Amino acid sequence: MADSYRYRCGECGHHTSWGSESQGENAIEAHYRSRHPAVVPGGMVEFRKGSSGGGGGGCLLALGILVIILIIASRH
Repeated sequence: MADSYRYRCGECGHHTSWGSESQGENAIEAHYRSRHPAVVPGGMVEFRKGSSGGGGGGCLLALGILVIILIIASRH
């Protein structure tokens, strides 16, 4: 489950490599700082199917998106 997350930029389509949730968050934030400095990080989180050992992938994706929204909101 360590490489189950990939983040996509909402501005240019750039995506991070598959990795842990924290690796993906750090990578997409670095991408936004270097490529889109005046834009609040956005985009989407992809969750690799079959890596959770069963159902629940949709809930984890929703949770990941919620975490990103909370991170963005806490920085303002």
